[in-house]
Amino acid sequence: MPDAFGDLLTAIRDELAALDTGDAAAIERATAAKLAALGAARTGGAIPVARLHEARALNALAATRTNMLLAGVDRRLAALTAAAGRGVAICYGRDGRTSAAR
Repeated sequence: MPDAFGDLLTAIRDELAALDTGDAAAIERATAAKLAALGAARTGGAIPVARLHEARALNALAATRTNMLLAGVDRRLAALTAAAGRGVAICYGRDGRTSAAR
């Protein structure tokens, strides 16, 4: 019997490995594979709580790594914007008011 949830755990680990490389195409493929595995795992029946906690921890780690990559991109874009002599971009904040982008 196939282990759909085990496949999901493997897909999350693969996504983490892709995030470590910083290769956008690999990240995109790994994320698509994770989403497909998630769809299959949803119909796979009951899952032991320990495995759910493992998946949650792995996914939280992937989210943290993603946020770190995004923060690096934001810093590089800000540096390029400053080097080009442009001012700080204005954007809408979560409260719906305009503010300067960080």
